[in-house]
Amino acid sequence: QSGFRHVTVLPVGSKARPYMASVTRDGKKAHLGCFATAEEAALHVARTPEGKAAAQAAAALPPPMTAAEAVAQAEAEGLTLARSRHDNQTGFRNVSVQSESRTRPYAASLKRDGKYIHLGSFATAEEAALHVARSPEGQAQAEVDAKVQARAEAKAQAQAMAEAKAQAKQAAKAEA
Repeated sequence: QSGFRHVTVLPVGSKARPYMASVTRDGKKAHLGCFATAEEAALHVARTPEGKAAAQAAAALPPPMTAAEAVAQAEAEGLTLARSRHDNQTGFRNVSVQSESRTRPYAASLKRDGKYIHLGSFATAEEAALHVARSPEGQAQAEVDAKVQARAEAKAQAQAMAEAKAQAKQAAKAEA
């Protein structure tokens, strides 16, 4: 991996110019050339209309939130960041790690009408989970989770009361 978008490292056979730059133009891959350094290849990508558009899009993104800011924002909005029931790297439901991205390595996605929807890439897992929680699907899941939690708490409370009643009964029996 070169560390630059649209710049790939060629196989061992090309030692003089091992970095290839390319962009997608009109749905087709356009080869820009092979270069001695990754920086030189990235510069050629940046000079293309596609590279300039990508730079403008990146500049338009809001600054990334820290984990603490995302958690505070979720609390302020009354949202719950849904923890994953499965053992995934992020700890949050519908949030995954994109190892190829260094600046925004966490992806938020969900299923809507039978299709997977990408909500975006984020700097922290908490920020990605916040965007999932803001979605209609995330809010519906939070309601379901709250009902399940309430049932589990009611069941635990009923069990505790039954155990206390049984202990009281045994204590009364022991006194008699």
